[in-house]
Amino acid sequence: MLEVEAVQAKGRHAPLIERTSFTVEVGELILVQGNSQLQRSGLSLALTGRLRPDKGTISWDGSDKRKTLRRRSSLIDSPRVNQMEEHMRVRDYAAEMLSYMPHKMLKRPSTEQWLRDHGLEDLDNLWEEQLTPDQRIRLVVALAGQEKRSDLLVFDTPSRHANHTATWLPRLHRLARNEEHPRAVVAVVPRISTSWHGLTARIGETAPKPYVPSGLPLDELFTPRTAQEDLS
Repeated sequence: MLEVEAVQAKGRHAPLIERTSFTVEVGELILVQGNSQLQRSGLSLALTGRLRPDKGTISWDGSDKRKTLRRRSSLIDSPRVNQMEEHMRVRDYAAEMLSYMPHKMLKRPSTEQWLRDHGLEDLDNLWEEQLTPDQRIRLVVALAGQEKRSDLLVFDTPSRHANHTATWLPRLHRLARNEEHPRAVVAVVPRISTSWHGLTARIGETAPKPYVPSGLPLDELFTPRTAQEDLS
């Protein structure tokens, strides 16, 4: 379980993270709203042990050591941190991301084979600027699922790739509820869709998390209407 208790972090001119609290368990997806990209990236870095809060605690399974957070978590597609760079091919980005991950075999599988195994062979030769929103989400979610040691996945503003929540939220929900490796999944976003009825939190708020019965199917947690009504 990830527990965030009254976390705060200073910024250069204004608070980077205002007093924030929430919890999320393995098998759950929570959407956390932050107004600015700086806030969202700051919280994402703190949740994964890459930024030390000035006040409050962030703990995983009772341990508030940053090295535990870094070891048990992954930061996914964070702007200016580990997002796909402009003028980069998918095959090169995937190869770079896969090179950071441990593999059981001594020989790492080829990037081409990995893309085929994950149904992404159509992206192999594409440049960053050629990717559609759905293709971007497919790629980053597949790479996130490859993080075998990570029980916590933090997505920094996945909604920037898509016009509405339905493009990315179901994929993150499936990651959280994966039968072989369930995870706690956090999506830090600029806006929480009214179509989402699951766990939510907001940077700058410390209200207790709402109760959501464990194991609810996605169609009871997320009921998208139209793209216009469900803008991220």
